[in-house]
Amino acid sequence: MKRVYSSIIIAGILICMAVAVLLISPTPARPVVTFVYIGEKGDFGYLDSAYLGLILARDDFDFISREILWDGSEGQDPVIGDDGKRADLVLILGDMMSGYAETFAEKYRETPIVVIDAGPVPGDSIRSVSFSMYGASYLAGVLAANQTKTEKIGVIAAKDAPVISSFTDGFADGVHSGNPDAEVSIIYLADDDTGFTMPEKAAEVARSMYADGIDLIFTVAGGSGPGAITAAKELSGLLIIGVDSDQSALAPKTVIASVVKRVEHVVYDEIRAAFSGRPMGGEDVIGLLDGGSALILNPRFPEIGNLIEERYSEAAEREAEYLLQNESG
Repeated sequence: MKRVYSSIIIAGILICMAVAVLLISPTPARPVVTFVYIGEKGDFGYLDSAYLGLILARDDFDFISREILWDGSEGQDPVIGDDGKRADLVLILGDMMSGYAETFAEKYRETPIVVIDAGPVPGDSIRSVSFSMYGASYLAGVLAANQTKTEKIGVIAAKDAPVISSFTDGFADGVHSGNPDAEVSIIYLADDDTGFTMPEKAAEVARSMYADGIDLIFTVAGGSGPGAITAAKELSGLLIIGVDSDQSALAPKTVIASVVKRVEHVVYDEIRAAFSGRPMGGEDVIGLLDGGSALILNPRFPEIGNLIEERYSEAAEREAEYLLQNESG
């Protein structure tokens, strides 16, 4: 009996020691990811898509997310937070913040920084990911050529800049591949980034285009696009191809498709790769075949699905040629 009691006592002591070790051992620190962006969430587009990728990654990889709404200054440190904790990864969204990214990459050489939707940014710790929108826009052009009745097609673009060119080039080439006689008119809203935030002007341009006989408009203007969509709802027969997210919910009978950057996929994949130990730095351009872009069709127009499926490979091939030409040029 004494032996039984002794065994029980020893077992109790061992359990207490194990519990004590668990209580004393520090809990592994959760990694920190800083997300730096411009604009306001709730844009039904680009930023909301990026934020969705962040949330999905946070759920799967259990990190602490820290957000910085960039105000244009370099005083907002994306690496060291107000609580003194150091970020394990910094995601910066948009080409406008390339200088900001470069500044902090120089200061914190051991912290990986990923700049999404930007051209190459100097720095050994910076990875740059940009989108080619030629292929998805080519498909949009094919669709536009199929849907127009007047053979007059419009594009409302934020500004004349490289970030817009792959949209407009791909779209115009897609239109002319489907209908060489169709006219494509492009109007730029501004000479700078204010063109992305001018919905009233976009609405005015849409009305003017409609008066000139244009019956389909492709909007490549960020936050200005919903203005054109709102105007189109009041103009009989005017169709819209949206951008940045599936915008058919804004006007189900008017928006037949949307050209989107799959920013949510890129944000998620970049976080996953960084946590998997991928080396820092490098650059990448992603497009139709990589899943970085897509043409999202409004299910209210089921008849257009086969057309896009038939022309998908062609669009991907044309995009590869376009990227090669621009790289060599």
